[in-house]
Amino acid sequence: MQNLAMPISEQSKADIYAIKKAKEKKFSFLEVLVVLSAIGVIAILTLLVTNPGKEEAEARNVQRQIDLSFILSEVSAYSEENDEIPTVVPFAHECEVYGNEVCKMGPYDCEELVNLSVLNDSSSESITKIPSDPIYISANGTGYYIFHDGEGALTVCAPYAERGEDISFTKYLY
Repeated sequence: MQNLAMPISEQSKADIYAIKKAKEKKFSFLEVLVVLSAIGVIAILTLLVTNPGKEEAEARNVQRQIDLSFILSEVSAYSEENDEIPTVVPFAHECEVYGNEVCKMGPYDCEELVNLSVLNDSSSESITKIPSDPIYISANGTGYYIFHDGEGALTVCAPYAERGEDISFTKYLY
């Protein structure tokens, strides 16, 4: 019987190591490509689900709804107190008509805009601040429009709403 416990020479160890390395399988180009494609699909699906632009646009539209509600309630309160719609509110049948845009409060030139400074009571210290559209930029206008139809319906609208949403509120005052 032979002695199998003989020490292995350094050359034999190197040969065995080289054979093991040769047997180890490396990733093929196709396998790497499949894994990268799967990661890419997952990333795109995650972006579609979370879509931050959509969320921001919806938040701005909610702010527009709040702003329009505030403007409508202020003009409505004025109308109830004075038994008339403010004379500065134009007569129209459409929202975005030249001359229907609400002017900002303060030292602004409100020529050809609706100046709602009549909402401020001269005997009161409280001053109504008219909100502006979150994105619309104008020197004097707010980006919100107001009109009445001559039959008691007062409408405020936000023509610059995003994602195709139509934001307007109407209140029948008389």
